[in-house]
Amino acid sequence: MILHCVTVSGTQTKGLTMRTIRWCLPALLLFALAPVLNAKEELVTLPKRDTVQLTIYNSVDLTLVRETRELTFKKGNNRLQFSWANTLIDPTSVEFGTLSNADKLEVLDTSYPAESNQMLIWTINAEEAVSAKVEISYFTSGISWAAEYHGMLSTDESSMRMTAFVSVSNNSGEEYEDAKVRLIVGSINLVEEISALAGGQRQERMKEAYGKMRAADSARNDKKEIVKEGLSEYYIYTIEGTETIPNRWSKRLESFVQDSVPLRTVYTWDPAKYGSALIKLLVFKNDEAHKLGREPLPAGTVRLYRDAGGNRLSFVGAVYTDYIPKNDEVKVNAGFDPEVQLKMKRVSFKKENLTFSWSGNRQYIKGWDTVEDFEIEVKNFRKRAVEFEINVIMSGDFDFDSETANTKIDFRTQRFTLPMKAGESRKIEYSVRTRNGSNIRNK
Repeated sequence: MILHCVTVSGTQTKGLTMRTIRWCLPALLLFALAPVLNAKEELVTLPKRDTVQLTIYNSVDLTLVRETRELTFKKGNNRLQFSWANTLIDPTSVEFGTLSNADKLEVLDTSYPAESNQMLIWTINAEEAVSAKVEISYFTSGISWAAEYHGMLSTDESSMRMTAFVSVSNNSGEEYEDAKVRLIVGSINLVEEISALAGGQRQERMKEAYGKMRAADSARNDKKEIVKEGLSEYYIYTIEGTETIPNRWSKRLESFVQDSVPLRTVYTWDPAKYGSALIKLLVFKNDEAHKLGREPLPAGTVRLYRDAGGNRLSFVGAVYTDYIPKNDEVKVNAGFDPEVQLKMKRVSFKKENLTFSWSGNRQYIKGWDTVEDFEIEVKNFRKRAVEFEINVIMSGDFDFDSETANTKIDFRTQRFTLPMKAGESRKIEYSVRTRNGSNIRNK
């Protein structure tokens, strides 16, 4: 049977994609296509992609693309051409596979046309005329994602409605219609492996890495929700629904909405992080008690708002947070609040345990202790209970003492945690003994 080659576009959309597929068809089928071929010789449109899935590895600028289509094969050899011109597709990563009637089809060879370094041809043998669902997969660069979270506070700031978004940017040179988007989140062992690729072993190691990434991506999910799949040290998220992501466009996708996420208000005094001011923090936790915690959350910016009336929003605060494991806290700095106060003063200072030494006929102090007494007064003028977190930071060889319960955070920080009722005032007293000179203890 004489074969004729026709060029077909990669998708059936408003305009052709950069990438095209050439499909060799039997002469009999060309009679059915005659009206199209008369309009433009040997140009027909392949059925649009049945599905396309993007799995984006942000930290290594790689995206695994899986496309499926239903194709009709003639008995004997069929030739399928794949082109990646004007795209960032890695041609060494392109693979062809059959998802149905695989026992009747066989890929005989893959060749690269001598006149072009931007296309390849698969020769596929069919035992009989048959239709089959096929998958073409490849890795491309130029697609990235960024997460962000918007929280709408309740009137009393005790909870929020959290909406999570993922913004996907496509600069790959290819258009993706009705794509299911998946994100790789967390610590990925493959990142270092791929980033380190260089020299003569690059192609071999890249092929190995691609194989691992394809294997990790093989778990499919059709549920319309964010889904986590534990894979070694990272997670795969599937964004709800499908979206068309044109080339050179960015699109924000809603990933989940959670109502009534509990919030704590903590007034924090921490000079090492926030300077000398008392800072209001709005705190939530990525756990089940806070109606979250199904999976780690991607790194991104958390922004909190309150309803200012008249369809207006009032910005409360924001924080950029790294990858948030399950059970980790997120603290959003909401700035200064005049309805709470903290005053600190040193009430006494003295030197003790002086030790002396002689140098020639002169005597000098070689060791001493300083003993300082402090008082902190906190006031809550708000009409509801709040929590204070006061961090006292010291240096040197010291002893810390207070009758108020406190916790050692690290080698130089003691923390007082005080729940405060509406309108309540409290005082904290503590003393610090610091050894200096020869009085410093040997460790």
